[in-house]
Amino acid sequence: MSKRNITLAYRHPNPGFFSIEKVFDSVKKEFSSDYNLNRIVLPYPTKGLFSLIANLVYLTRHKSEYVHITGDVHYAMLALSPHKTILTIHDLVFLQKATGLRRKMLTWLFVKMPVKRAQFITTISEKSKQEIVDYSGCIPTKIHVIPNPVDNCIQYVDRPFNTEQPIVLFIGTKENKNLENTIAALSGLSVHLRIIGKLSSTQQSLLDSSNINYSSGWNISDLQMAQEYANCDILLFPSTYEGFGLPIIEGFQAGRVVITSNISPMKEVSDGAAFLVDPHSIESIREAVLTVIQDSGLREMLIQKGFERVKAFQPDQIAKQYDRVYSLMFRKV
Repeated sequence: MSKRNITLAYRHPNPGFFSIEKVFDSVKKEFSSDYNLNRIVLPYPTKGLFSLIANLVYLTRHKSEYVHITGDVHYAMLALSPHKTILTIHDLVFLQKATGLRRKMLTWLFVKMPVKRAQFITTISEKSKQEIVDYSGCIPTKIHVIPNPVDNCIQYVDRPFNTEQPIVLFIGTKENKNLENTIAALSGLSVHLRIIGKLSSTQQSLLDSSNINYSSGWNISDLQMAQEYANCDILLFPSTYEGFGLPIIEGFQAGRVVITSNISPMKEVSDGAAFLVDPHSIESIREAVLTVIQDSGLREMLIQKGFERVKAFQPDQIAKQYDRVYSLMFRKV
């Protein structure tokens, strides 16, 4: 049987934001040999009507192809064949702060219209699936939950836990990542807070006025990110909103203690292999960090559970799940 061609459509690169690209680049290597996967990148970032229209014009040349929109640019469905397209929606965080007319426009352009037109939808957690159903009104069976894979660039590096001044790795600086509460929680503790993400002027001021030893970096390569995991003692990820929570499984893969939020989907993703906190409680975050530093038995238990948990998120396992959805698409056409 000849190979089936599928085009993976990627958003325009955005410095500092590359999680979607990492997900599909790692899975792409593991797909079944039944498929020939091509990769296209939209020529413009989605910033205004002109760039949106220009991207749609660019995509019309792929209208006759089988296309998988890998995320973010959901509106691409307007230029593609509904019967030959799979759309991945990672989360709906972009709707959280929108109000009024803007919220209605975003909901139609990025949720209702794309979901209605796509042959199949994939998303990364049951939480995101329910949000898509709630906002779009589509039937749940149209949506397939396929979690994110771990990046195999990240590997376990053995190093003793630094009980004197552990390095606490914190990834992301958007509002939902909860850096402000973290700064308050770690103030005065003997830790080094290592932040990956571009700091706002407000965040910079908070850090400078707090009694915290810290450093930061952003727009780093995959290899540099792997080194950040190897260098740290604790991954602290107390996010208030996620579609999945990729750093959790990356922390497991690196063999580091993970502290994350006791809300969906983080608690399901971690599944007992992380220390859970109330992300809205400064005291809860602080106590978790102190407990992990002081309890070596707890650290070892969580690390071993993390090694087991991350097996379910290996790229070859995730690729098999996408293979099944691709097979469904070809059967339907």
